Amino acid sequence: MDGKKYERKVASYLKRRGFYAVKVTGESGDYGVDVLARKGLHKYAVQCKYYSRPVGVHAVQQVVGGMAYYGCDRALVVTNNSFTRQAVSLAQKNNVELISGYKGREILCLFLLAVFIISLLSFFCLYFRQ
Repeated sequence: MDGKKYERKVASYLKRRGFYAVKVTGESGDYGVDVLARKGLHKYAVQCKYYSRPVGVHAVQQVVGGMAYYGCDRALVVTNNSFTRQAVSLAQKNNVELISGYKGREILCLFLLAVFIISLLSFFCLYFRQ
């Protein structure tokens, strides 16, 4: 999966989590913000990193700068991997939320599993009702 596709998946994930006005910036020179979103009274700057290794401190630095540029009061960094200790430390000091291990397909698998279980329960309810 490429970075742009991952950004779109993260945007969809945020919408399902109750965020609105979700917009993929889709620009180079985006000041470290890949997605802008709102939830409640807050405006979020979101940095997406689809990496084969842990995400470092640079991603947190980018989103903190982008947060100021876009006038956001909250920031998220989302990755399919994990974060280095330095990234976690800087995120804590700057109130940046970190979401690790989001792969997109996991959500789909959980949804399909839930649909299967509900279907199975419905079948048993109908079968044993007779």
